[in-house]
Amino acid sequence: MKRNVPWLLALAIGFGLCRPAVAAPLPGPVVGQPAPAFTLKTTAGKTVALADFRGKTLVINVWGSWCPPCRLETPDLIAEAKADAARGVAFLGVNTTETAEVVRAFVAAKGVPYQQAVTTGTSAFATAYDIRNYPTTLVIGPDGVLRARHADNILSRTQLHAYIAGAQHGASAPLNTAFQAQLDALLDPAQYSFTGDAASIRAAVVKAADAIAKADNLQDDAMNDLARDHDLIKTQGEEQTLRAAAIAAFAPVAAGDADLALLARLRGDEAAALGKWADADAAYAEALKHAPGDKDALSGQAYAVLQLGDHARVVAIDAQIAERAPSYAAYVALGRALATAGHVPLAEQSFERALTLAAGNPSRVAWTNLYYGRMEARVGRRGQARAAFARAAAAAVQITAGDPRREWYAEQAQEAAVALDVARGASAALSLAPWTGPDLPGSIDSTAKYRLVVTGRPGATMKLSVAGLPQRWIGSFCTDRVCAPFRTSLIVPPDGVKVVEFQVVPTTEHKGPVNLRIDAVTGGRRVATVGAVVNV
Repeated sequence: MKRNVPWLLALAIGFGLCRPAVAAPLPGPVVGQPAPAFTLKTTAGKTVALADFRGKTLVINVWGSWCPPCRLETPDLIAEAKADAARGVAFLGVNTTETAEVVRAFVAAKGVPYQQAVTTGTSAFATAYDIRNYPTTLVIGPDGVLRARHADNILSRTQLHAYIAGAQHGASAPLNTAFQAQLDALLDPAQYSFTGDAASIRAAVVKAADAIAKADNLQDDAMNDLARDHDLIKTQGEEQTLRAAAIAAFAPVAAGDADLALLARLRGDEAAALGKWADADAAYAEALKHAPGDKDALSGQAYAVLQLGDHARVVAIDAQIAERAPSYAAYVALGRALATAGHVPLAEQSFERALTLAAGNPSRVAWTNLYYGRMEARVGRRGQARAAFARAAAAAVQITAGDPRREWYAEQAQEAAVALDVARGASAALSLAPWTGPDLPGSIDSTAKYRLVVTGRPGATMKLSVAGLPQRWIGSFCTDRVCAPFRTSLIVPPDGVKVVEFQVVPTTEHKGPVNLRIDAVTGGRRVATVGAVVNV
């Protein structure tokens, strides 16, 4: 990946005065240079460090269960990890935004075979690798040199394999796609002539600012699209180059509130891209002096202030945004900020307002409830969290079939609920949700498919059985590719989570819904139960 920002040609400004506009290098590790050392703690409680992988090619995937492209690329990561296991390639997952319990629930549900580490967004690892975008995949060669840094969009297995192959040969594989070429052309400095009188310079600056915004929007739209894979780091460098040129040209001629607000926003965006949060805060504040209530400046300032750790100010800014442009997303942001600042009752009020604004749209209701539940879980209100995740699950199944959010939100709701029970030593629990992913072995169209998640004390033996099915119907438990009708027995693995593929096979006609129940028994005592209504 291209990391160093190129110099621009000198730009003629004002009365023929020429000044070089140079974009400062973006923060984070540089491809082609030694990867920063790190030490992390895995979900199994073990310490893992970069030095442990010397002599191997290391793939680090930084992810979050809430991140759509993270979920989409997981199958390819799993497949590549299994294929590369014998070729001296190691994989390490790193989660910087969630708890170990959430990570264990996701890993069990998806069958992720490689170890996972949990850290924070302010940790030494996150700082050294400038982790701001999810997913981020880093490929480090056997010599300890960073060979790839792929961020903020789904990574295809083909491109991942190219990165790995390049790293094994001491090289950095390029990312060449038609979409990246489109971004490169949009941000090409040759298109923008910051010369002439003030009006001409102003027009060029507006055009450049619009191009940067368009590039950002295009990348946002492409996050989940394999056909539009792109190099975020390279593109950000190109944006910084164009932005630096625009600022240098505009500063001497900007006049009036509109010009000064635009100039300040550009400076705020430049500082934010460089991780200079205090400078970004000051620049956005300057923009707001000239354009009070400007949503872009408020949003930029909220993010900068969040990075500075001033949660009271984040609340104040998010409240302004929600008041000026009420939306379910704005009130979710406000609710999260309020909870972080310690104002839980007010946070709950904000989430309730978000649900009111989301009403009638299952996707928005599910998304809002997921964040509502995560907020409640974070402050220790497990009952309220469980209720929110249940509402998210109920909304998810109302999303139109074929919409990927139906699966994403259903899976996240179940995993989040499971995470409440997977703390080591926790009492047993069962969770049943519609099956997502490839069909189970032997499935037919009329089969009702479920993902049954079992949590409990590691090492405990659990016997599962199903009741309530019509005569001659079959309830099949499939674990580790072996299926058993009506009942099965399993041992809870060390991470406290086991996923069972459960399906109901109707063999006779039946009128009306079927109310089934699955029980878990340990030592002759029923320790958990879960029910479902089947409509076939």
